[in-house]
Amino acid sequence: MTSPKVVVMNKYTPSYNNLNFHYKTKEAVHNSTMNMFDYYADNKKKAFFMLDYFSGKIGKDKEMNIMFENGEYATKDQIEQRKRQYEKYIENSNIYKLVISFPEGFLEENVDIKTFEKKLAKEIIPQFLKKCGFVDIKKMSYQFSLHTNTKHLHFHLSFAEKQPNFKSYGKIDYRNKGKLTKEELRYFKDLIIHSINREKVYTPLLKETNKNIEELKKYFSPKDKNFLLNNKEDILLEEKILKLGELLNKYRDSNQKIKFNSIKDKEIIALTKDIKKYIFNKDNLEFKELYNDFKKNLNRINDYFKSIAESNHSDTVDDSLIKNKQKYLDNYILNAIVNHANYKSKNLKFTEDELLREVIHKEYKKNKSISKYDIVRNLLSNTSNSLKFKNKYQIRQAVRNINDELEEAQKDFDKLFQVDKEYS
Repeated sequence: MTSPKVVVMNKYTPSYNNLNFHYKTKEAVHNSTMNMFDYYADNKKKAFFMLDYFSGKIGKDKEMNIMFENGEYATKDQIEQRKRQYEKYIENSNIYKLVISFPEGFLEENVDIKTFEKKLAKEIIPQFLKKCGFVDIKKMSYQFSLHTNTKHLHFHLSFAEKQPNFKSYGKIDYRNKGKLTKEELRYFKDLIIHSINREKVYTPLLKETNKNIEELKKYFSPKDKNFLLNNKEDILLEEKILKLGELLNKYRDSNQKIKFNSIKDKEIIALTKDIKKYIFNKDNLEFKELYNDFKKNLNRINDYFKSIAESNHSDTVDDSLIKNKQKYLDNYILNAIVNHANYKSKNLKFTEDELLREVIHKEYKKNKSISKYDIVRNLLSNTSNSLKFKNKYQIRQAVRNINDELEEAQKDFDKLFQVDKEYS
């Protein structure tokens, strides 16, 4: 088994109100906390860089080897001030202490250490503290230091609550339990590895996935030529959309945009999802290819987070981003469907054609290889008394009123009524 990419060890110093068998007196708690700052800030263990050497900074800077929440190294005066603050914090807050260790050479080979320290201060630790149940990051105090006195570079980190800041059973109080859970530590390790690897692997994948989503959204935008909800050749899809529009009109009488997730009617929800499923099952090769690319990229992102978990010897894979991306696209499509159906039902340019549309629908179900145009043409020209319409003029007017579907076919339909025109 390969070594994990990051190892995190933790312990805690209890508050005065939370003394235990390791720290039986307030004096022991106080000494442990104050000594912590001196140990962290030891400049003999500080990492020096070539830039420090050429600038003549080594041995002359006032900054100590300890970094605070702002991502800047602290001065001696700032450290002394923080010690005085912690004399108050330790009355009620546990002091949580962690050591974050890396394999030899791993950190130096994969990141700019100074940049990583700032990310640790401003991004990684705040996310970790949120995971631990602390509500407001501004009410937390933390500091850390990189030590280079061993072949494995490692950080020392500690944090405490300035005020009650832990959510438990719906209330905000101090966190009494001192030991961090395996789940919290696993999350922390994953955050660290993700921060190190993200620019090389994750960011390009995320950009490609976001690009997939934007391209897929175009198929559901009325402004785009690939608008899938306006397929004039697909009678079944049209029927479903018009039916949905009718249900929406009964459900709510509004011209405002509708959010799918706000709909409670089970029939509307089921029909909307059925329309989405119908569209995804159609033989639109361009759309399917793009959607398959989107799914492949989601799988690649999942593999990326899986590799992070494996590097930390964990079986838990963070799939929250994948679920959010899929949910975002699904909601966009479902919202597009209900709003298109709502718009179409309120902007139909015909009323007399309901019988004609129903006839077309029924005939199409019998023979799906025939087009809408041919169905209407055959019915109008049929010599069978049982199928022939008695009032061709009314039907012709209804056909003309179906502007969206049959506008281009009007001239061909007129040929069927040449006798009527001559008679007139």
